[in-house]
This record gives sequence, C-alpha cells and structure tokens, in this order.
Amino acid sequence: MEPEQTPTKKLDQIKDTAKVSWQLLKLVWKVDRWLFLGAAGSTLVPAFIPFINIYIYKLVIDLVVGVVSGTPFDPSKFYPLLALRVATYFFQEVAFRTQDLVERILWTKVPMVISELMLNKITSLDVHYFENSKFRDLIDKARESYNYRPQQLVDQLFFGFQNLLQVMIAFVAIAKLNWFLVVLVSLVAIPEFINQSKQSKLAWGIWSDNTPYRKRHGYLQHILQGPREAKEIKLFSLAKQFIKEIQGIQQKFYEDNTGLAKRNYFLNLIFNGLSTAVFVGVEIFVIFEALTKKVTVGDINFYTGVVSNFQNGLGGLFRNINGIFDNSLYIKNIFEVLELESIIKIPEHPVALNLAKAPRIEFKNVDFKYPESEKYILKGFSLVIESGEKVAFVGENGAGKSTVIKLLARFYDVDGGEILINGVNIKDLDLEGWYKALGILFQDFNKYDHTVRENIAFGRSYKEAGLAEVIKASTSAGAHRMIKTLDKGYEQMLGKTFEEGIELSGGQWQKIALARAFFRNAPVLVLDEPTASIDAKAESEIFSRVERLSKEKTVVIISHRFSTVRNADKIYVIKNGAITESGEHQSLMKLDGQYASLFKLQAKGYQ
Repeated sequence: MEPEQTPTKKLDQIKDTAKVSWQLLKLVWKVDRWLFLGAAGSTLVPAFIPFINIYIYKLVIDLVVGVVSGTPFDPSKFYPLLALRVATYFFQEVAFRTQDLVERILWTKVPMVISELMLNKITSLDVHYFENSKFRDLIDKARESYNYRPQQLVDQLFFGFQNLLQVMIAFVAIAKLNWFLVVLVSLVAIPEFINQSKQSKLAWGIWSDNTPYRKRHGYLQHILQGPREAKEIKLFSLAKQFIKEIQGIQQKFYEDNTGLAKRNYFLNLIFNGLSTAVFVGVEIFVIFEALTKKVTVGDINFYTGVVSNFQNGLGGLFRNINGIFDNSLYIKNIFEVLELESIIKIPEHPVALNLAKAPRIEFKNVDFKYPESEKYILKGFSLVIESGEKVAFVGENGAGKSTVIKLLARFYDVDGGEILINGVNIKDLDLEGWYKALGILFQDFNKYDHTVRENIAFGRSYKEAGLAEVIKASTSAGAHRMIKTLDKGYEQMLGKTFEEGIELSGGQWQKIALARAFFRNAPVLVLDEPTASIDAKAESEIFSRVERLSKEKTVVIISHRFSTVRNADKIYVIKNGAITESGEHQSLMKLDGQYASLFKLQAKGYQ
C-alpha cells in the first residue's frame, strides 16, 4: 500500500521534477541548440493549426448553408477559404515531418553525449565508489534510463506546452459559448490525471524496488552465457538451478506489472466512458443552440471540434505532466551520477615528482578503515621503504596487505597519520604523475579482449608503444615464448568476445598482465600475488629477471609463496593491520616466529 504523502513531500517532488526537467533541457540545448529549437517549434505549431482549420471549416459550412437558404454564391469568399484550409493541412504536415526529422537527428546525438558524460564521470570517480553496492545500484538505474527516458521527458515537456496552448485557446472559445461546459470537461479530466499520477508512482515503486532483482537477473544471464563460466556450470550442473532462479525473478516482474496493468485497464475504461459522455453531451447542447438560432450551423462543427481539442488537450496536458513526473524520477539517477564528486581531492598546485629515481616511501602512524565500515584495517601503521629497496609483505588473507597497496596508489585517503613520498604528503602530489611512478600488477588483474600487443601496451597508455618495447616487457615476464606460439603472435586477439579471439590459461593471462606491469617501466613496481597461476620453474625465471631488471627500482611483493619473497631485502609480516615481524629471510627464520612457522609449513608440503 502506497504511503500517504505529506504536502512537504509533494512539494519536494515538484521541485525535483522541475530541477531535473530544467537540467535536461539545458543539456539538450548544449548538445545542439538549432535542433532543440527545431524540435520545439515543430511540436508547438500543431497546437494552433487545428483551431484555425475548424474555424475555416465553420465559415465554409456557414457559406454553404447560406447558399442553400438562397444567399447568392460568392466565389471570392469560398475559394480563398478552401485554399486556406489546404494550406493549414500542408503546414501541419510540414510540422509533423520536421518533427520526425529533427527528433531522429537530435535523439541520435543526445544519448551519445549522455553516455559519454556518464562514462567520463564514472571513470573519474574514486575506487571506493565501485566497492559500494548502493553506487552500483545507482549506476544500473542510470544506465537503464539514458537511452530513451531523456527523449520521453523532453517530448513530454514540449507536448505538454503544446497541450497547454490547446487548452488555453479552447478554454476561451468554450467559455464564450457556456462556462458550465468548461467545468464539465475539467471534472472528467482532473480525476483521470490523479489516477494516472498514482499509477506512475506505483510503476516507479515497482521499478525502483526491483533494482536488486534486475541486477541479479542480468548477472545470472551473463554467467549462463559466459565462456569462462561455461565449464564449471556444465560440470556442476548449475544451469537448471540458475534458470529456475531467473524464472522466479521473471515471474515476480510479471505479477507486479500485470497487476498494475489490469488496474489501469479498468480505470481507463471508466474515464474513457465519462469522456465520451461529456463529448456527446456538448455536441447535443450545441445542436440545440443551433436549432434555437443562438449559434450557426457551422458553429456545431466548430464547437464540437473545440471541445474535442479541449478534452484532448487537457487530457494530454495531464498525461504529459504525469509523464514528466514519471520520467524525471528515472532521469534523476543520471544527474545524481553526474553530480557525484571525488572524495580524493587534487590540490590546486600539486607537487610534481622527479620520476628519474625511485622515491622513498613512508607510512607514518597510518589509521584506515573502509568507508561505511567501523572496523580499522590499519591502526598506527608505520613503515619505511627506501629508494630501490626490495620488500615483501606476507600474512594471512584479510591482514591488510592489499589495503597498503591501495593506500599507496591513493585509491583511498588515510583516516589518520600520513603517507610521505620523498617527504611530501601523498595528498599534495600530482596524482597523474604519481600514477606514472607506479607499476602495479593487481591480484585481480584485468583480462582485456584486445590483441596481445594492446594488452601489454595498456601498461603505458600515455605514450606511444613500439613493438620492440612490448617484446622486451613480455620477455621479462616470461611471456614472449608463449606469444610466439599463437597464430598471429602479438596481433592475436585475446578473449572470446570477438571473432578469432582465443582464451588463454590462467598462467598465460598472468604473464601478459605481468608484462603490462613491466612495460610501464615505473620506478616503483608492485606485484600482488604475481605468480599465483604460474609454475615454480617459470616463477623462478621471472624473479631472476625482476632482480636483474629492477636494480634501481623499488619493488613491493605480496605473496603467499615464500620461495617468492625469501630474496627480498626486507620481509614484513602483517597481522590484523600491524607489522608483527620484519627483517630479511635468515633473521626471521632465527626469530622462529610466525614467518618461520609459515615457511616451514609450506616447505613441508614440498618434501
């Protein structure tokens, strides 16, 4: 049951609708003002023409009646009226055709611009937004809205103004005949508007409330059709279970929308019946007025036409107002996304880094908890990584190792303490410049459905990539030999999305991602579980190259493989967001603490 709305809430809804409508009109005007004016003009012209047309026809009928009654036929009056009638039809058709042309062009451009604005905004936002389920829901709603909702809203604004003009012209004409007729027609149209408004709110409620279900529906469809998921779904016989869940979601959609449609159907029948009764009543009234010679015979056609236009105009006005409210609820999501601001603020005069040498990195009494969480991941965390030092982080899952990397990349800002790069607070740095100083292979690295060459070259997208450099990076990552076996080598399309694309194994993808990190050739190299999918021999070869190629670079490694980290200059054991042990391999083994225990446990597995 719909909750009762207070006058304040209704006023807020009106304000929101007005704000969204104005924002959208400004956006469309900015896209192409001439197309905007063309769309507005071609929509408003038909508001006047029907009245001109029926008035001309009234004059024609009166002339014909006069001739039948014995008045001499006057061609100088008759033929110009017919010519004017033809002209009005012509101008109306020109307006309709212009409207079709302008709208087709305009609404090819506008969704493209909105899509571009959305993508630019979304990609400019901080990482923490993407780890927030409410933000992902908002994105899903906005994405579903910007293809056709903006067009509907602008059309409804233009047609609503057209209807308003129709109503005003008809109002004056009907009021001159009889004020009671205006009241009668309005009494039918107003309840219809109220009904339509309630139905729209219910429809919005269904759409909004079902966002998690729509997201689930899309997710299930994706994994049932995804090439990477197909093997496991077939092996574990999951298809029937997922299809059954999809059917349940679809049934919910069906029941929600069918109930609303049935309710609308019967109420619309009632209002259509009332509208017909009013129209016939007015027609009979005008006929009796003509019989008593209070109006002419031509006025019968004129006033029935005026009433029809008044009824249609008033009904159309209410429907468009309702549609404006309805669509503004959806489009509001678009502007909510476009109005989002990054929490990570870039200083007005940022400090530029000297990238010629690896910087000194210091975490100084850092406190951090993720947004919307009360649990601190790091508390009083302090760490110094000297320029060119090779360090490793080890510890159990959830200890805070990857969080340290996210803070180093300034995906989040610390809640307390500071991170210093060459003694400068990371918040004061030029962030784009700092990103260029970082080459990071994330544990959940991306697999781009592009060519091998592009996959590797993405590591340094801000600078043109030569094939020789790409090969050098792939060789360092141990990927070159594998790439040479592919049919098209470095021009081989990867992934199954596009024609002639091939799927790589997990280890092969990891080598490509590692090559991408190497290709960046940044002074700070961060490897988060870099060899999780690679065999021991390949791992040993890769880290020999890392040691050889990273003499002047700072290298940070996160790994569960102790064979990977044992050669680091310093190893840090992280537990519950704090460093519990630190030192090189031999000293930690002598300490016989957590590191030694975990190392022995892992070594035992290889014996």
